[in-house]
Amino acid sequence: MNEINPLEHAAGRRSNQLNAEGLYVLVDGVDFSQNTRAPKLVALIRQLIAAKVKLIQLRDKTLNDRQLVHAGRLINELTRISETSFIMNDRVDLAVASGADGVHLGQEDLAVSDARLVLGRGKLIGVSTHSIAQARSAVASGADYLGVGPVFPSRTKSFDKHVGLELVRQVAAEIQLPAFAIGGIDHNNVGQVVAAGLRRVAVGAAVCNSESPGPAAESLICILLSGRSVGEL
Repeated sequence: MNEINPLEHAAGRRSNQLNAEGLYVLVDGVDFSQNTRAPKLVALIRQLIAAKVKLIQLRDKTLNDRQLVHAGRLINELTRISETSFIMNDRVDLAVASGADGVHLGQEDLAVSDARLVLGRGKLIGVSTHSIAQARSAVASGADYLGVGPVFPSRTKSFDKHVGLELVRQVAAEIQLPAFAIGGIDHNNVGQVVAAGLRRVAVGAAVCNSESPGPAAESLICILLSGRSVGEL
């Protein structure tokens, strides 16, 4: 039996995770501590990997830099030989330090070109976009994928304005780059996102706050693949 080359596997995984339909899950540190193996976080990540989640992003504003790096390294350890890629939120330096497969940038974070200088060409760079102009700009800057939203009110992050489904429709009609709708998406409204033209979504609470994150993720993936709402499955 041939042994898996971790570097070659990781490169192939990154290139495959943005194709077709897909689920992107944002996680926090849960029970992370630098002095423990964080059993709840480990269990969550393992469930998401088993559910075939394409991307996992670490986003936790309560952890300091050292804690984020340690938590990121733990996630990287679990995902690096799987088909799931690990993304660090906002911080290019912490993405490098934790061995992440890429970074997700907001509109006020480091420019894509500068992030690429630090990360190199083999890593993923995503950009949050809140208008079609920002989506066009992200494409022109060399981003690998887009976050599009916030589509609906979110339980995990507050926003001054929600772009709704109109931006989803605009991006689906014009932008060729892989795009993940984000913001308040759950099993009850993901069908609306699919109907608007995107079959890639990013979620947090809809999966991570569930009593069974793995099955919750699998159910969302099923809706993305089938295009039918939860009541029709």
